Amino acid sequence: MIRGLYDAATALSEALVNQEVRAANLANATSTGYRSQGYAYGTFAATLDQAVAAVPTTGPGSAGVSGIFTNFDPGPVQSTGNPLDVAITGDGYFVVDGPGGQLYTRNGAFELDSQGQLQTKSGLLVRGEGGPIAIPQGTSRIIISSDGTVQADANPVGRLQLARVANPRTSLQRVGDTLFQGPPPQPQLDTADIRVLQGYREGSNVQVVNEMISMLSGMRYYEASERALRTLSEATALNTRPQ
Repeated sequence: MIRGLYDAATALSEALVNQEVRAANLANATSTGYRSQGYAYGTFAATLDQAVAAVPTTGPGSAGVSGIFTNFDPGPVQSTGNPLDVAITGDGYFVVDGPGGQLYTRNGAFELDSQGQLQTKSGLLVRGEGGPIAIPQGTSRIIISSDGTVQADANPVGRLQLARVANPRTSLQRVGDTLFQGPPPQPQLDTADIRVLQGYREGSNVQVVNEMISMLSGMRYYEASERALRTLSEATALNTRPQ
């Protein structure tokens, strides 16, 4: 009986987390380079079994078999015509300077800061192979080649640092809506199958209809767990009532 109560309570908690994950996905359905998240459900029983077997648990909930994961499938590429918008094909990532070191992103909606340096919309400097990339004042035309080379009025000013991450599902940790932390980029990166597209943005990979369906299913799951918890609670109260 008590184990059933824990199962039902755990189900309620995980249903709430699932709703939060789905809500975050829907809020970022139009965010450039966003990678959707999913939630794998677990049970208290599975966690109890792992604890008895001394198996370490992970994830945001109480169950080791549950947790939030990221879907790294590419999003649709959309033309913008903005010379500072770039999309990256293949399994590559742009590298930017975060507060604690390099970060990876598929969000190539860049801009220039007050010093003409290439940065993200949130103000993080975009890394070039030789350091930050600066565009001289008065530049009338910016060209970014498919290999990441940046030219200002036909004069090379740097090359975007591109990174390939092996097994992103296990190597990358989300630290923002479109930012990830992971291992250092490989110095000898083969970019043969990675291309940079100037004037394009990679859209979010969120499937809005699927997210809405998941939210509705999650709500039904929550309601069923709530009914089970109420029934078990009432049954427990009856069994413990003095005769």
